[in-house]
Amino acid sequence: MHWSSATIVVDKSFCQAVKAKRLAALSMKHVLPFPTAFYYEVFTTPETIRKTLTGLGEFRRAHLPSLLRRETKSGAPTREADLPRLRINPKMLSLDWRLSPDQSAIVEMHECGAVKPSIDFWKRVIEHGVIGFSADELTALEGDDNEFLTLCQLLRDRDRVRGIADQMKFPYAAIIDESWLHYRQFQTWVLQGLILSRRYRHERNEPSERRIEHDVQDLEYLILGLHTRKLATADTSLKVYKASMALRFKLLDPEGELCRELLTPESA
Repeated sequence: MHWSSATIVVDKSFCQAVKAKRLAALSMKHVLPFPTAFYYEVFTTPETIRKTLTGLGEFRRAHLPSLLRRETKSGAPTREADLPRLRINPKMLSLDWRLSPDQSAIVEMHECGAVKPSIDFWKRVIEHGVIGFSADELTALEGDDNEFLTLCQLLRDRDRVRGIADQMKFPYAAIIDESWLHYRQFQTWVLQGLILSRRYRHERNEPSERRIEHDVQDLEYLILGLHTRKLATADTSLKVYKASMALRFKLLDPEGELCRELLTPESA
């Protein structure tokens, strides 16, 4: 599958914000790739399954670790991927539907093997700081919103991102650009590090594990949305301290298409 102009990444907040008929029409006209975070968010909050999935037609499964491994193995950007075509099982939309024991085990395995280690990783970032910036540049963490945004915008610079990739020992650091999924991952991860470093820069600001877990899920949508250059989200606050999906997306790719207009007025 080519990442065509018809591809749009939609997050859970968007699926819950639009009417079922609008979501159905969107999935008929566009390719909707979903990261593993979508599955995890849906299946760990069963009370919202019907609200999230009703109306969703065909979609694609985009498991980021597999796509990233493909880039590392091939030495080329992920421009095409054989993503499986999937549809929602109607049984899942019934009020009495529950995960089977095997399905629950898969969710628990993902939580223990991916989600919790990611939370621990970001806690260590809060403690030790981020890479890719000088001490002088990082003084902007203590500055006003405009100073902080200017710092974050440095992640638009290709040489900056390549330098970060080199620090992280990525074998193709010298040649990656915006067409690589890894490039978007490095951008997204370091932006998250900056946001956390600012949010918890004072000792009295105790890290919220629940909020960090929410960020862990959002990062997958953001990486994939930056890669396809189209993101639909209902998380559109412009307040810097909230670090919404929309704000992060536009910070890293100001020319990318943020599909907020899909929310109104027809679909709201």
